Amino acid sequence: MSLDIGKKIEFVSQAYRNTQDMISFADTKANISLSIQSLLISIGLGTSILANTFEHVQKLDNNNISGVFYFIVVAFIISSIVGVILSIFVYKARPPLDETEQKRKGLLYFGHIAQFTTFKDYFSEVDSIDEDGMLEEFTQQVYQLSLIANKKMKYVNMSIYFLVTNLFLTIIVIMFSGYISTL
Repeated sequence: MSLDIGKKIEFVSQAYRNTQDMISFADTKANISLSIQSLLISIGLGTSILANTFEHVQKLDNNNISGVFYFIVVAFIISSIVGVILSIFVYKARPPLDETEQKRKGLLYFGHIAQFTTFKDYFSEVDSIDEDGMLEEFTQQVYQLSLIANKKMKYVNMSIYFLVTNLFLTIIVIMFSGYISTL
């Protein structure tokens, strides 16, 4: 038993809203991650610089402590850079389109709509579409958005992994800075 076209369009419409919500959710998480990453960089490096930790480390005779400190700082900086870059990639997460998709003049996506030379061209295309064509167009848009949402969520998850790593490294840098300044 096949669903009528109205039910199918309603189903795809719900999938469209859910996918748009996931894209918005990924963007929000990336924004929060980027803000916290920036804050951790400021705190981690700021604490070390203000406490003159780098000068204290250079004066130490103990190469083990110096080596560990520099290793932690380098790991912190690399992890911070990777975390920030991954957060930024969330905003640019677009899957590569195949050749037919690049040439397609879709009816729902603003980038495709802008490819029409006049309003009348766009209107006549919309006016000529039947129910099955509308369902196919809507389903194609949901599929493309789902690819985007999937890529965004992968970047967000990796960014959060580096955020947690940076949180621990920030705590270690602060503790090390306090310890070294007492030597």
